[in-house]
Amino acid sequence: MPPSLLETVALSVPKAGHRPDENEDAHAAAGGRVAAADGASEGWASGPWARALAAAYVAGPPAPDTFPGWLAAARGGFGPPAAAGAWYAELKQEQGAFATLLGLTVEPAKAGGVRWRAAAVGDTCLFQVRTGNLLARFPVETPDGFSNHPPLIGSAAGAAPPPEWYAGRAEPGDVFYLLTDALAEWFLRAAAAGAAPWADLDRATTGPGDPSAAFAAWVESLRGPRLVRNDDCTAVRIRVLPPGGA
Repeated sequence: MPPSLLETVALSVPKAGHRPDENEDAHAAAGGRVAAADGASEGWASGPWARALAAAYVAGPPAPDTFPGWLAAARGGFGPPAAAGAWYAELKQEQGAFATLLGLTVEPAKAGGVRWRAAAVGDTCLFQVRTGNLLARFPVETPDGFSNHPPLIGSAAGAAPPPEWYAGRAEPGDVFYLLTDALAEWFLRAAAAGAAPWADLDRATTGPGDPSAAFAAWVESLRGPRLVRNDDCTAVRIRVLPPGGA
């Protein structure tokens, strides 16, 4: 799919009190492929690993039968910074980095129209909205589906949780949201309460002025009343454009 058929906006903020370079979320986009990943704080260099996974998906997404080889290639190309100092830092480096991953591929369907497919490990989520209706939620479907121990892809050799897979069709004007866990949980709680969280996301990601500043202020307004956990927060908004990109 030509890049002009997707309009993508990606914004991210670190935990309150943390520097931007301490943000362990990641996102990547190219053409009809978009990915978001969330590095786990307990791992060594999980932020760089999340960036590596997102970039690997966009460079060439896996299929169910190619995932092991795809992951081996991603691991082989990952070079985390060396540990220095305390023994526990070296131990964490040996154990590796960990991250969730949500990848979306959108492309023309052979019979016409647009189709999409997604792969997920962990609790970074995808939502599809059409004219104010929530059509898809993946892989977590309810606000109670989040935990402190989601499935994670590790950078060290060994088995990894198998991805979950989802596919569907899209129309021009449809909007996809890729959200890391804190925002995804807020989204599902708001939707379960009868609200339209996608409208809030649209205002926070596409309004006038500086998008990064507006998004950061919006996330902070949710953290204050504890509507969103104090975690790295990433939102990727993808709108399917009509032919010609109008």
